[in-house]
Amino acid sequence: MIRLSTVSRRDRWIVAGLHGIGLALLALHLFVRTLPPSATPIPEPGDAEAAWWGLWPVIYLATPYVIAGALAVLAAMGWGWARLARPGAPAARSLPYARPAVALLLALAFFAFPIAHTRWGDAYMLAHGIAWPDPALRLTHSWQAPLDVFLHSQVWLALHGSLGWQDATPVYRLLSPLAGLLYLGGVLAISADERFAPGWLSFGLLTSLGLIQLFFGYVENYSFAAAGVLLYLAWGRRVLAGYSPLWQAAALLALTHATHPSTIILAPSLLFLGWRVAQRRLDEAGVHGTRSRGRVVFGVILSIMLPMLLAGGATILLMERGGHGLAALLTTDRPGGGDGRWFVPLWQTTTRWEHYTLLSWPHLRDVINQQLLVAPVVLPALLWLGLCCRNMSGAALVSKLGAGEAGLRRSTLRFYALAAVCYLAFTLVWNPDYGGQRDWDLFSLAALPAALWLLALAPWVATRRALAAGMFPLILLQALHTAAWVYQNTLPWEWP
Repeated sequence: MIRLSTVSRRDRWIVAGLHGIGLALLALHLFVRTLPPSATPIPEPGDAEAAWWGLWPVIYLATPYVIAGALAVLAAMGWGWARLARPGAPAARSLPYARPAVALLLALAFFAFPIAHTRWGDAYMLAHGIAWPDPALRLTHSWQAPLDVFLHSQVWLALHGSLGWQDATPVYRLLSPLAGLLYLGGVLAISADERFAPGWLSFGLLTSLGLIQLFFGYVENYSFAAAGVLLYLAWGRRVLAGYSPLWQAAALLALTHATHPSTIILAPSLLFLGWRVAQRRLDEAGVHGTRSRGRVVFGVILSIMLPMLLAGGATILLMERGGHGLAALLTTDRPGGGDGRWFVPLWQTTTRWEHYTLLSWPHLRDVINQQLLVAPVVLPALLWLGLCCRNMSGAALVSKLGAGEAGLRRSTLRFYALAAVCYLAFTLVWNPDYGGQRDWDLFSLAALPAALWLLALAPWVATRRALAAGMFPLILLQALHTAAWVYQNTLPWEWP
């Protein structure tokens, strides 16, 4: 018999709210399946898919699979309430080999189920431009993703003759899963730190995000950038804990900038790391009296600037030697796409690359669809847990974690919150040249700091039993949604 009276009111509210999020998403999945399909391979503005593209992958699944998935999520919710009502039950059983085993299966899936089309973003241009017959017109350098494009072009040049590759798609089917291995390595490292968050929660949340589609042979410039962002964010916590030097996090972010410049939006979070490191060193200097304030501040600035200057200088040198240097950056390959305009227009659209204004329903709808496609449970769960912790004081955190761990937790929360807010702001104001659906990948990386922010917040707000009861069904639902998204992209498709 379930005795919820033995459960704290706080835990009951937390679990009920998280399950409410899951039920709402299930209802949206069922609603989308009632809508008519698009009449053309690429949805027109009036089509249902154009309006609900963030949920559209679910229509590609047969009805029995959708019903089975919904029943599995509902069963997980029932299991959660039953487990919550057992005071002596542990939050989750330790399975040390489960996460590496699942990571291995995912790694194999990256190679086994590659994307079958090039409808998203610049995929068609990249696949054919890198392999263009005329070497003078062949794509080998691009300021949109300097290191990423150069790496793929060089692999194609080295292997296409012996392997008979007609375009660059096989290169992406080789390298994007390798980026996925780097990503999975970062996930395993994060999930191994049980003091940060329960391992199953970290692993499940980060491996069920829709952005793992980037590692299934995805033909675009974001696979290595996604791995770099995750590794930087994971390393940032090590810097805050004093386990790693600041320059290593700066070097990781600098290298990630070279793979895709949009990741520059994380620069404020690196400055926050520098500020926290400077504070710690000044406190130590005050105790021991061995360093001056100026020397400490200079050392922190050097730790940040030197990796950036080295990576930036190497990137400029690479592009100049490839005949696509700073002159191209300021003219033909300038940021902002086809019209050179960076931001969503405020009042009216004036070019064919602008699809809506900033304060319009179509723009807000695309932002919502983006979140539904890549991280359907992250922001709703983050908002709910944030509301649940509004009355919690710093003293409660200290009593729960201890003074040292509480200080690290607060710094980690601020670090991930700053990174997430900056990236989410980027998704709100940056103009998607091809429209929200086709440019989903550009904004997908924003899910990573938001997910880590949720992981940093959750153990403070809820007990481990409440987290297991509330979050496990949401992770299962997000994993099923991502599986449908991956499946959709493996289906045969040709340009009309």
